[in-house]
Amino acid sequence: MATEIVALFKEPLLAVWTKFMNIVPNILASLVFLLIGLYLSRAAKMLAVKILSKFRLDESTSRFGINEILTRVGFGKSPTNVISYAVYWMIMLVFFSLAAGALKLDAITVLLNRLIAFIPSLAVSIIIVFGGLLFARFVRQIVENSATANNVPGGNALAKLVYVSIIMFAIQMALEQLQIATTIINYLIITVLASVGLGVALAVGLGAKDSVARLLENYSADHAKK
Repeated sequence: MATEIVALFKEPLLAVWTKFMNIVPNILASLVFLLIGLYLSRAAKMLAVKILSKFRLDESTSRFGINEILTRVGFGKSPTNVISYAVYWMIMLVFFSLAAGALKLDAITVLLNRLIAFIPSLAVSIIIVFGGLLFARFVRQIVENSATANNVPGGNALAKLVYVSIIMFAIQMALEQLQIATTIINYLIITVLASVGLGVALAVGLGAKDSVARLLENYSADHAKK
């Protein structure tokens, strides 16, 4: 009786133990991958901080207003920290994928590989958006200064229209880089730009109403004298 009871528990325990021993090498391999990933990612992050600090990246980007843009979107003031953290997580994702592959977690491995393949397009899209923001800000200042210097009515409204147009165009380019369906986005951008354009036209028209009236009065008076 005792022998039968022992045999009853022995076979399942041996089966579990065998499976566990078979998977132990995979677990150890995944842990090794994670440890290597942690070490390399931290080392790469520190190296990136040193290199970017040596070239004074934060000071250079501050002159162009990039630090201010990063702060507004919630990334903090330091582009050096943003880039170093990006390097850290890119390396960690690679080793997460290797660790999942060692454990034969195919679904997670495929998901991580797709995410890793998506990162370059995401980085380019972010660069496009930031470049668009900087260029839009630069052009807006030029338009505002020109309008002020030449006493052009509605100059601020025109500058805002140019600013919004450039940003929307940059967003469209970024979405295309991400291979996101842009048909609806294009219609949305056209609608927004049309709405802004209408608003600017009304603002300019109402702002220039008195000037136009004076011009017409002067023209009528000159014509009457002739």
